[in-house]
Amino acid sequence: MRPLVTWLVVGALAAIGLLAARDALRGDAAAQKPGTTVVHALQHAPPAGPPAIPGRGELSAELEALGATGALYVTDVNCRRFILRLPALRWTTPAGLPGPDCGFGARPVVHDGSGIAALQVDDGRIEVFSEGWRHDFAGTSPAFKPGGTLTFVRNGRLYEWSARCPAGAATVGFRGVHVIARCIRAVPGAPPLMREAVWLAEDDYAALAGSQDAASLLVVRGGRTLSVFRAVGIRLTSLRASPDGRYLAVSEAGQLALFDSRREGELRQPPGAALPRVVAWSPDERFTAAATESFVFVYPSGRSRPAVALPLSAIRLDWR
Repeated sequence: MRPLVTWLVVGALAAIGLLAARDALRGDAAAQKPGTTVVHALQHAPPAGPPAIPGRGELSAELEALGATGALYVTDVNCRRFILRLPALRWTTPAGLPGPDCGFGARPVVHDGSGIAALQVDDGRIEVFSEGWRHDFAGTSPAFKPGGTLTFVRNGRLYEWSARCPAGAATVGFRGVHVIARCIRAVPGAPPLMREAVWLAEDDYAALAGSQDAASLLVVRGGRTLSVFRAVGIRLTSLRASPDGRYLAVSEAGQLALFDSRREGELRQPPGAALPRVVAWSPDERFTAAATESFVFVYPSGRSRPAVALPLSAIRLDWR
């Protein structure tokens, strides 16, 4: 004779089976009933590992001949990040890293030396913060000079939070590694109708200036202004610079145009890589990685050839 506990277990399993069968029948009935939506579970979970790279051996040899080295951080459409070692094309992350860059909001700019970050919180306000401290003010396009000075745009003019404050000026104590009193000061010689700025050196910067439908990409270096590109009828946004400021990227309706900050005109892209959606530069700026919908092209910066086309899809790239 079975012990009482055994009978209880058997009975419980039978009850669970009956409930499951009942729910399944109800689900089938709901699926047949007009106006009822049935949500089915995924048959298979998305793969956890990095994507395969067909032709890895040949592509790796091409990258080695090119001289491209380092680690490429590839974020896929599921916001998973993987680290790809170059030129070997070996994934060093068997499972995806958390993808911190897939939100739809603005990303903060951070000055590594002080730990202070600045974030565009809406169309007309900037929030500055570090551990246990924050301050917000009117402005757009926050950016840090290499030395740590925060700049911003307000009413078409470029300003900085300067440490050179005259007596009696209103100041804010920026609390990073040290607390520094700073006051607002207009950047002298900045172009009118400023919209965005990124710093290339302590006193040199690139800027988008003009109206939304007639903007210019300008480079101010040594007090002299170079007009790199002018767009009419196309909105230019999201200005970015390479690590040492040699190369620039600007968004044109969600796709990127690339430039050399030292001369006029748009840079040519490798065949098949026109208007990529994301771009990254190697730390020494010698190479560019540009991602289209189906490929990541790696090629010498400033030249469209030779290029290596990696069969990868990416919504964000970082090169370290």
